[in-house]
Amino acid sequence: MMMTLKFLVLTIFTFSQIYSYGQPMLDDIQLERIQQRKVRKYIESQIEEGKHEFNEIQPSWNSGKDLSSFRKKEMTFLLKENLPEVWQGYVSANPSKSWDGRKMAFGLLLLKFPVSIFYKNDSIMGVDIGQIYFLKLKLMLGIFNIPVAFEIITVDEDNKIIEFSYIEGNKSIGVQQVKFIDHGDDQTEIIHTSYYKSDSHFRDKWMYPHFHKIIINDFHRNMRRLLDLKRQSIALNE
Repeated sequence: MMMTLKFLVLTIFTFSQIYSYGQPMLDDIQLERIQQRKVRKYIESQIEEGKHEFNEIQPSWNSGKDLSSFRKKEMTFLLKENLPEVWQGYVSANPSKSWDGRKMAFGLLLLKFPVSIFYKNDSIMGVDIGQIYFLKLKLMLGIFNIPVAFEIITVDEDNKIIEFSYIEGNKSIGVQQVKFIDHGDDQTEIIHTSYYKSDSHFRDKWMYPHFHKIIINDFHRNMRRLLDLKRQSIALNE
């Protein structure tokens, strides 16, 4: 029995080593293909901390964790389209377009499984669990350029919920939830709720709410534009 257990453990370990061998790592990221210097520096800092495999990057919050110590910011949007079309539009959009706008710049996307690296001009279709986004936030007319990274942790088709968490080591930690609700009359309500905190009371009370509102408005503005383009494309092909 003991020999069987040892053999099983050895087999699992061997296969895990074979699987991980040759898989892309953080060290394999072609930094010269990332336009934003702040994002390049952020990724370099992750490597300097000893993170090399993608699964060593972890979200700062997971489902079920207590949120009572986090601050909360909620925003609501109303789109004049039915729920299935809006949901499908959001989950199938190219992240390099939805997260690239006036106030934010898409830098890089990593996928934990299958392990993959996507740069800005690569074909990236849809939102999926295990995607890690690296962005640069452009604040105060570009005076402040802040790198940020988050991981998609939930894509709930049944309840129409997307959740993403800032990764560990980010300036702020917490989770953002985007919930889609049928509002009737071919309208969809989107409730975007953020739970956040950092080591700075000033940042949490005064800076985060203001700049967060600007960034989230930019994101949903992008999505409305992408939904309009998709609708126009369908109409032309009919």
